[in-house]
Amino acid sequence: LVLVVLRLKRQTARIRMAVDKHRAPRTTEKEFGGTLGAVCLPVLLPVTVLYLLSVCCSPSASLLQWPPPLPSPAQLWQPKALAIVLGWLGLQGVLYLLPVGKTAQGLVLRDGSRLQYPINGFHSLCISAVLLAVSVWAGLPLGYLSDILLPLAVCAGGLAFILSLLLYLKSLVAPPHALAPGGNTGNPLYDFFMGRELNPRIGTFDLKYFCELRPGLIGWVSGVSVET
Repeated sequence: LVLVVLRLKRQTARIRMAVDKHRAPRTTEKEFGGTLGAVCLPVLLPVTVLYLLSVCCSPSASLLQWPPPLPSPAQLWQPKALAIVLGWLGLQGVLYLLPVGKTAQGLVLRDGSRLQYPINGFHSLCISAVLLAVSVWAGLPLGYLSDILLPLAVCAGGLAFILSLLLYLKSLVAPPHALAPGGNTGNPLYDFFMGRELNPRIGTFDLKYFCELRPGLIGWVSGVSVET
């Protein structure tokens, strides 16, 4: 009986060592001003963007004007803006899933696995440019987008916050080895800001890889092209 107990203790210790080996280390050093920065930046940055857009839409378009231009609720929200943002995200999501281009392997993770990443961003950009050119040729009123910049920014910021909240909740049930080294402090506010899960995915769809550049950068290029 004593030998059986000793063997069980050894096996338990080995299992704990294996789990600790794959577990992401607890974050001790904080960036961006720590918890205070993690609270202020997600509030101040969207407010700054909305304020600058409001200034650009004002008659004088000056940062020195007083009182500062404050948009009305009707200027901040339009259902069409939400539909446009969701449609754009949906389009880029479909282009992300197209079986074109090559597939690259990511770095070796703590559990020994390597994720697959589709390298088709340039294909998505080209297809988006073609669709944009067809829209201009068809006479679609794309200049209307410049008239609803404020609602577009509000919808984009709101969707980004909702997605961030959902990803944080998803990280609470993620395995220990899937947590990000920089967002694993145990402080919910700081971890929410930094991102708690290292590679949040829905199936093979990598949300961080997708959101990092595709909707914003391709959207920026498309928006500039429409204005010119």
